Amino acid sequence: MKPRASTAKDEVLLRRLAENDDESATVALFLQLYRESPKLRHWLREDYARNPKLREKIDGIAVNGDWPQITRFAELTDDGGSLREEQRRLKEQIPARLYGGLSWNEVVQLIHHYQAGTLDLGTFLLVREWRAAGKSSPALRWAGLALLESVLPSGRRRLLRHLDDALSFVKKYEEKAKRRTAIGYADWWKLHTLVYMLRHPREAYRTRDLRVHLATLSLDIGTKDVRRFCTRHRIRRDMRAGRPRKPTAAQAAG
Repeated sequence: MKPRASTAKDEVLLRRLAENDDESATVALFLQLYRESPKLRHWLREDYARNPKLREKIDGIAVNGDWPQITRFAELTDDGGSLREEQRRLKEQIPARLYGGLSWNEVVQLIHHYQAGTLDLGTFLLVREWRAAGKSSPALRWAGLALLESVLPSGRRRLLRHLDDALSFVKKYEEKAKRRTAIGYADWWKLHTLVYMLRHPREAYRTRDLRVHLATLSLDIGTKDVRRFCTRHRIRRDMRAGRPRKPTAAQAAG
């Protein structure tokens, strides 16, 4: 079988493997991160360069086993403890579950779930976000490395199959006219229900309000279906006594 002709972009992988060892690759990765992150440049020049105790601390974190989840460079400095305390205090002041008993992140996670359908969620998000960005970023490269580490050492091809399917799906999803078809009617209304919740935070949601919103999108969803959806995802419903007035056509359209 005649080998497929490679493009210049495809050859980058071969060149990097052929022309680099661990040290040169480490230098290249470091310089790329240094260029991309103003916060890294500032942290290295200011905190790390001027504080021997900090350098010892970082050496211990990096060398001795798995490092903790670190979200900001400030957490690597001596005053990182005060930053975490401030974050904890603010978190306590702000209600975390404003969306029918769910948090913002939980609702977003459900949105991603219904967008991905049967695709592996992590693979779907990697493909979608990388295509949307048009180029790699530290976060995308870190996630991409996790995908390769899941496939290459073990030989498991599951994520590779999902990667191939996700490339086709996301390309179709990017076309607005094909988006609803790509997701499917059964998940389309659920997706719009969750988007409505993000835009209208409430302690609990009336089934009627959710159905009226879906009706404005030409989605006629039954009360039982909406209730089952809320029950499945533990979305709190407003079940106070008293039936609201039937909405007028103008209200449903607004």
